[in-house]
Amino acid sequence: MQQSPTLEQQVDRFQQWMSNQALPLWTSTGIEPSSNAVYERLTFAGAPDQAIAKRVRVQARQMFSFCVAEEFGWTGSNRRLVNDIWRFARIHGQHPEHSHSYAHLVDASNQTADSKQDLYDIAFHLLAAGTRFRLYRQAIDIDHAEQLLAHIDEHFAADNGGWYEGDYDAPVRRQNPHMHLFEAFMTLYEASGDGLWLAKAGEIFTLFRNVFFDHNDGVLLEFFDNDWQPALVDGQTVIEPGHMFEWVWLLDWYSSLTGVKVKHFCERLYENGLLIGKESSSGLIYDATTPQGEIIHATKRSWPMTELIKASLVMAKWQPEIYEQKAADAIALLFKHYIEPAASGAYVDQLDGNNAICSDVAPASTLYHLIVALAESVRYLDRSGLSQSSPL
Repeated sequence: MQQSPTLEQQVDRFQQWMSNQALPLWTSTGIEPSSNAVYERLTFAGAPDQAIAKRVRVQARQMFSFCVAEEFGWTGSNRRLVNDIWRFARIHGQHPEHSHSYAHLVDASNQTADSKQDLYDIAFHLLAAGTRFRLYRQAIDIDHAEQLLAHIDEHFAADNGGWYEGDYDAPVRRQNPHMHLFEAFMTLYEASGDGLWLAKAGEIFTLFRNVFFDHNDGVLLEFFDNDWQPALVDGQTVIEPGHMFEWVWLLDWYSSLTGVKVKHFCERLYENGLLIGKESSSGLIYDATTPQGEIIHATKRSWPMTELIKASLVMAKWQPEIYEQKAADAIALLFKHYIEPAASGAYVDQLDGNNAICSDVAPASTLYHLIVALAESVRYLDRSGLSQSSPL
């Protein structure tokens, strides 16, 4: 019987693809020459889709990705590229009425197309600011993050915890923006040492424990009304297993900063994420199910596999003999179904219920998920003494 490739072998494969194919593509073809903006997506052939609008938050996600790539040595210096993208975001993506905030969309000619302020967007602008500061140590990035935080606290903070969705009428409140604020706040704390950011992360951990986590079913709830009561969507309780894996990683990170015990949350989220979210025949992760595992959306996007990799590495801290191979297997599935079918350096976004490609574009935003999964894999191997790579 042929032995499956080890975690070290799969991470090396992942790292070679990122360094030699993905990053060379996204730092060249993925950049609009006239503006230095990030294109929203590439076609299946690996060419930029020049006709569609650009989400301003994607500029932030790519700044994050290019900073992490430089930190890990997967590229040379990206400082000029990152500064150019940030300049574009501040000039073209700035909100027309609030200078410290951002619009949602610019059109193909880089004019404001949707000026709404969205909490999910702002989370990534905060994440980018923290990552830029960590790498380049420019005070302007921390200043900008503090201004953004003051802005959302003034305009979007809710009396019953967390923040509202933005400056628009939203049918539900979501855990998802708060999850990424959690990530951004921890990044800013690690980069700056300012306890303000860790305190903000603590507020979100409290929301997770008291609101987002369903203690009875052991799942992560996605949607809520204004009183933080679970909300149905089309008559169903929607669970996104990929987010359950993402929270495993975030909770473990928070525990490393605070000492708060989270293993019981991580174990339940991981085990139940697989129980209700994994397609048994392929090992891929459904986009959405009910808490009981009934399939809502049998489609399967690429990013949940990256979150399964990260969550498996967290679990491997406690049982490496089991979960290192699960992480390796998840990398193998990522390549088989999403990376190998695409143009060099690109990837497939989504498969249908039969695991055929149904969305063959490569969203620029997905590079963020891939970069973090690889970074966490390298960090894990380094901590375990299994790699010669140099982590942060």
